[in-house]
Amino acid sequence: MIVLHHSPTTRSFRIKWLLEELGLPYREIVRDFYNMERHDPEYRHVNPIGSFPTVEDDGLVLTESGAIINYVLRRYGGGRFLPAAGSPQQALVDEWMYWSEGLFAVHQRIYWDHCAPPPGCIIDPIPSVGEEARRQAIRYAGMLEAALRDDGWMVGDGLTGADFMLSFPLFLANMLGWFESLPRTAAYIGRIAGRPAFASAIADTLAYLGTMRRRVPEFPSFRSTEALAIPAISGGDGPSNRRPPLA
Repeated sequence: MIVLHHSPTTRSFRIKWLLEELGLPYREIVRDFYNMERHDPEYRHVNPIGSFPTVEDDGLVLTESGAIINYVLRRYGGGRFLPAAGSPQQALVDEWMYWSEGLFAVHQRIYWDHCAPPPGCIIDPIPSVGEEARRQAIRYAGMLEAALRDDGWMVGDGLTGADFMLSFPLFLANMLGWFESLPRTAAYIGRIAGRPAFASAIADTLAYLGTMRRRVPEFPSFRSTEALAIPAISGGDGPSNRRPPLA
């Protein structure tokens, strides 16, 4: 059985949605990205940098969401959500999967680093840097707007790996109103969000975002946990119990 190491608000959502959409049985291990749980030596043994997602399956460990999506579809999808091998549609799916992380999400990550509330930001954020990254991300989203039909998915008439990759950054951006001037993109996200499997998979992320807005964070930044976890990263005795002061 597939084991999914998952943390709400992270890219592991993509894999959770895919597994739910396919109706595949899987074991889910949930950790909090924003405290010391991702630095647990047991998890670092599986994923040395403590990122999400991580999937284990029959001795194979994968930590890149695009590779995981392709692996799951090719091995367990039964032909669902896959264009014909070697077809132009397959090339387009690959292009938009790479676009998701190579252009849009890079700038979105900079925005979160500098403009997200603690602990989602870096230790010394510069809001103007984040706002410029937001403007660039929206500019790049114009490529998506031009490629989308009014009633379709990213490639053709059905879901593909491109949609599973794009769902995570676009859904979060749409929550912040980034696509008010991009109606096709906003409608596309609405089609994705209307799927029952998507709603089930995103529920814990939405709940976690709600609690982040209401509570005083244990750490001023998720980066603070990395400094405390240096012994674990270098193979020492594990994370320290020290806590940095809140800003």
